[in-house]
Amino acid sequence: MEAEDQSDDFTYNSVAIQSSEKHDRVIIHIDIDCFYAQVEMILNPSLRGKPLGIKQKNIVVTCNYEARALGVEKLMSIKTALEKCPSLVLANGEDLKKYRDMSEKIYQILQSFSPFVEKLGLDENFIDITHKINKSSETTTEVSGHIFQNEDEVCTCGCNDRLKEGSVIAQEIRNQLKAELGITTCAGIACNKLLAKLVGATHKPNQQTTLFPASSLKLIKSLKHPRNIPGIGSAMNRKLEALGIDTIEKLQFTDLFKLIEAFGAKTANQIQQLSFGIDDSRVKITDKPKSIGAEDGFPTIKTESEVRKKLKCLLDRVWELVEKDGRRPSQVKLTVRKLHATNHSVREARQTAIDFMTGVTSNVTIGPLNENQEKKVITTLMNLFEKVVNCDESWQVTLLGISFSGFPSGIESPAKNSINKYFTSSSRPNEPLQPPAKRSRFDESVLQELPPDIRQEVLEEIQQLPSSSTSQQPEDFDCPKGVDPQIFRELPLEIQNELLAEEKKKKQILTKKPNNLLQYFRKV
Repeated sequence: MEAEDQSDDFTYNSVAIQSSEKHDRVIIHIDIDCFYAQVEMILNPSLRGKPLGIKQKNIVVTCNYEARALGVEKLMSIKTALEKCPSLVLANGEDLKKYRDMSEKIYQILQSFSPFVEKLGLDENFIDITHKINKSSETTTEVSGHIFQNEDEVCTCGCNDRLKEGSVIAQEIRNQLKAELGITTCAGIACNKLLAKLVGATHKPNQQTTLFPASSLKLIKSLKHPRNIPGIGSAMNRKLEALGIDTIEKLQFTDLFKLIEAFGAKTANQIQQLSFGIDDSRVKITDKPKSIGAEDGFPTIKTESEVRKKLKCLLDRVWELVEKDGRRPSQVKLTVRKLHATNHSVREARQTAIDFMTGVTSNVTIGPLNENQEKKVITTLMNLFEKVVNCDESWQVTLLGISFSGFPSGIESPAKNSINKYFTSSSRPNEPLQPPAKRSRFDESVLQELPPDIRQEVLEEIQQLPSSSTSQQPEDFDCPKGVDPQIFRELPLEIQNELLAEEKKKKQILTKKPNNLLQYFRKV
């Protein structure tokens, strides 16, 4: 009887929560099928049809579907992968440049459909197309692709018709990505970001699925474990398990005050809302990175000439990224990992303002560094190095990093290939912002079709984009220094712990020739 009462309460609460949620948005989640592998097959068509794995040192970070069918899995060791699939072809994926280039091309195509595009790593994007949906209730659009467990119940707010139309637009987006770039994708169409991401994974590869709000609880409950909800990470999941919450249904039924005691009011409310499939977060226009840099770890070096040589190589790599970004930096930062006599390593960083482009106006596209500019940057970096390391005494260094920041804000000096350049900030405070006469990144039709209130919202959001900063990584993200966070997030928990343990161990002993997992995930 008690179980029946609980079920009744659950049904009542679910209906109450769902009825309080608005279904007025249409969100598409685009996920590129086996992204790294697809890029390799596009660059080298002879790889198509063969089992292909992308390696970073001794790890297969991802693979194509032919390899998966033969037992190869993401983040599997190369040794194990070859045992399962002797015919596996391995491509080196340590240089991320080709993947970044393809990711940017994908992003530009998505922005031709809507200015509201939010990147998740290199291979995922959210798109809010609400403003493109026909508001007429007379639409007879049929769903393009799959429907997740369609319910007979139809919401009175008209969301089903809006989502049907959204599925057609999603198909158009995917068709264009395939036609222009040769990329196949999966898509999820729903009324919020969480549900769009989840439902898009139900039919793969190269397919799309629409979720109507009446079926959202079935989708959420099919996940079973809270860890499967995006936004609930491994650390939070361990806390939930300590509270005896090991299923999504238990999370839904848990007294909110119990969650508040463990996580605080904001997080407690958020994760319980997520457990019901409710996500009010907006699709945020992806901004340019606040800093651009790279690090390089190596066996111990002990002379200034070796440091200068390493910095020259590192600068060549980093400046290539700055050139592509197109913005003019005003700050440079040097990161050094040095070994102390007490046999532990310490990372230190110093930064300074730098103007090595004297006489070059801000509207000129960033190009390669000439000899004098390069010399000035290296001299500046060596001066910073001497502030970190006392060169008059013996020293040992095992890592160097360079990053540029202090880029002009989007409104004052629009970046190359940035959404900011398509709008002017010359309007008076009380006047609506206006786009300039010429634009090259957005299609003219996209901007013209935006309703005035939506268009103003886009402009206001651009103005609120954060100013430049030297921080690239969230402070609360527990990731070893010098490790690619995107790869680290996907690693199984035991491998994450192994990497963190190795980082700790390296602080206790003198560094010898690198031979540990950390070397396999260096940022490029």
